[in-house]
Amino acid sequence: MFPVTIPTPFAVGPVHCYLIRDEKKVLVDCGPYTEDAWRHMTRALAAEGLEVSDLDEIWLTHGHPDHFGQAAKLADISGARIYGHRKERSNFASENDRELFADFFDAHGLPRSAIQQMVEQLDWLQQFQLPVTPEWVGVGEHLTSGTLSFRVWHTPGHAAGHVVFAGDQGVVFGGDLLLKNITTNALINFDPDTGERNRSLLQYRLSLQKLLPYEGYLLPGHDEVIYDIPEVARHHLQDHEQRYREICSRLASRAYTLTELAMAMFPEAMKSGDTFLVLSEVIGYLDWGINEDQIEEIHDRKGIRYAAF
Repeated sequence: MFPVTIPTPFAVGPVHCYLIRDEKKVLVDCGPYTEDAWRHMTRALAAEGLEVSDLDEIWLTHGHPDHFGQAAKLADISGARIYGHRKERSNFASENDRELFADFFDAHGLPRSAIQQMVEQLDWLQQFQLPVTPEWVGVGEHLTSGTLSFRVWHTPGHAAGHVVFAGDQGVVFGGDLLLKNITTNALINFDPDTGERNRSLLQYRLSLQKLLPYEGYLLPGHDEVIYDIPEVARHHLQDHEQRYREICSRLASRAYTLTELAMAMFPEAMKSGDTFLVLSEVIGYLDWGINEDQIEEIHDRKGIRYAAF
């Protein structure tokens, strides 16, 4: 198993993909659709004595462009079979659910200019990905490179159809599920079957909890290899709990709209234009509080507001 680090045009920095050289030649994730990413991929394969045409399979953890963007191009040349989870089919098809996002933000009273900016950011991402239709794999299914076998775990939160590949030999290809020094965003996303907004943070916390008993090491999509999976997972879960308490404490004093709470909690990030990431973070904690009957959603002439019981 060889890491293949690919540059991206995104703030998160480079993405780690992985080459498995076994009876099959398998790529786990593949980087964005850019000329720079293509050059790095072909050079990395050449360093192992391979060409793109040697690839047999591509396993995708999720449908964000830094992880799947150039899969279609690789498969067109190699004939490689592509695997992913069906809950990511909108992302893999480069359908950005712009109307669902716009309706959600409009219902929460965001200014039209802010909504337009976020929708334009979604549209901007399209240039870094080619649509692809993988063969679908689900919970409990196995993928094999030949002598190595990996079980598919569905780990939603960051994306509706995020999966990890857990090997019998104690290694996990983790995508964006768990990063050592970076907090993975439980992004606002929608279920492709129902169109309903997923409670992403609640899903993400359940996905992290699946890792708590796991012994082995995790090869992540970004940042460093994780050798103590339960410790890092617990750290992120504890950070969530601290932030949740902070938000409940703030809401105990008065009701806030989503935007007001986002500005109060993350003023610098909101001012710098990270609106979508901040709103994803905040709505996740509001979902948590509503689920625990500690926060209520109020609909009145002022719009949608939130308060602690």
